[in-house]
Amino acid sequence: MNPRLIRHIILAGDLLWIVLASVAAFILRTGSPLSWPELSIAFRASMFLMTSAGICWVLVFHKMKLDGFYGGYDVAAVLSQLFTGLFTLVVLIACSGFLLREATSRLILLNFCVIFFVMAFGGRMFARAITRQFSGAGKRHRVVVMGKGRIAQEIAQRIQKHPEMRWEVVGFLFPTGDDFVEPILHAAPSSQLNSLQIESLLDRQQVDELILTSPVQEQGQMLNLVANCKQRGIKVSVVPSMYQLYVTRPSLIDLDGLPLVRLGEAQPQLLQSAIKRAIDISIGALLLLVSAPALIFGVLMLWMQKGKAIVAEPRCGCQAKPFRMYRFNVKRGSGSDVSATEKMLRLLSFTELPQLFNVLKGDMSLVGPRPEPLERVKRYSDWQRQRLCCKPGLTGLAQVHGLREESSSEDKSYYDLRYLQDRSLLGDLSLILQTAWTISCRFMAEAPARFELSTPHTTEPTPEFVELAHADRS
Repeated sequence: MNPRLIRHIILAGDLLWIVLASVAAFILRTGSPLSWPELSIAFRASMFLMTSAGICWVLVFHKMKLDGFYGGYDVAAVLSQLFTGLFTLVVLIACSGFLLREATSRLILLNFCVIFFVMAFGGRMFARAITRQFSGAGKRHRVVVMGKGRIAQEIAQRIQKHPEMRWEVVGFLFPTGDDFVEPILHAAPSSQLNSLQIESLLDRQQVDELILTSPVQEQGQMLNLVANCKQRGIKVSVVPSMYQLYVTRPSLIDLDGLPLVRLGEAQPQLLQSAIKRAIDISIGALLLLVSAPALIFGVLMLWMQKGKAIVAEPRCGCQAKPFRMYRFNVKRGSGSDVSATEKMLRLLSFTELPQLFNVLKGDMSLVGPRPEPLERVKRYSDWQRQRLCCKPGLTGLAQVHGLREESSSEDKSYYDLRYLQDRSLLGDLSLILQTAWTISCRFMAEAPARFELSTPHTTEPTPEFVELAHADRS
């Protein structure tokens, strides 16, 4: 299945949903019967809404990557992206109506949004089910990843999230004597592989493509490997060696046949920073007002139990500037001496609610890399320090993927730098919605166990890289 064709089909489906939602919204508003004459009237009356929504949606669809495949068809991501895209669409429709002096009933617009959202989400879930159903049928594109570590693992995980590509990772290949090769080759620790042996191995395994994530020791071997793979009909893809440094989308420059990868600047525009600050203040104040009962409850309960409800901990902010981060005085961990109040506050992430005051003060933002202690930051590598180029946030991409404060800085840095690549105001809104989804799912999954004091809390170990390779092979 061609991923580009699938995306075009999803966009075509969205345009069809726009037509149907426009007509249905008019029918619901007027209460007209479902007859051909009435449907014809509804179609003509909805022409402006259909036209403006269709044109604007094509722009929003491509700008925000709303096909549902970007990010691996995660349900929370699809819901939040559709919501932010629909919000943008309503703003554009309102602006176009104002400029063209075409009024649209608010009730019709509301009905249109609800109907279109349901249809668009259902269409994406149907496409997801179809692609997963047919991903195993027929011949798949067999891929071998040459390399090890984080990048190789990340490639395998992303391929697994995209069944529409019909790719299959059949193994990882490490062409040096010190590396362990798994699963397509079991080499003795002292053995060495040259390019010819690698090509023969790939040919026997009927490999369609080789992805290079680490270079062969000798440049001559690399050139021979690429040339001979092409002769055998094996495609070769290369992950740039400085992939981890990207905090913005790199651009490729062709200098008389010499490819150059330009790393762009990660600094946001002044207008974008001003709007982000305005959103932080407005939404932060609203969240503070809505969460006031939970704040008051937490303060009273912790004050009665511990004598101190809120603590201010030193954290590292934007450009490594230190600040005091507020949080509830809740003990980390889940031992038997932790009260039910502390468990509840930690389970719902209410321990971070006092940080809304940090947002209003300007020390933090609603969305961004989570602030870490100064001692941790002192041990940062130059690569990890890139996450300090923006204000820390209440939540971020790492938190949406389940990483918590006790997770390693390196793991969080990968997600934080991915956030810096694609950060936008609408992307921040999407992450806020995904955070609410993540907290709700975690509460439903962990609430029964958290309140059983006799049951010790255990954390499942993260599968090792070799175990992931075995899973791919099976």
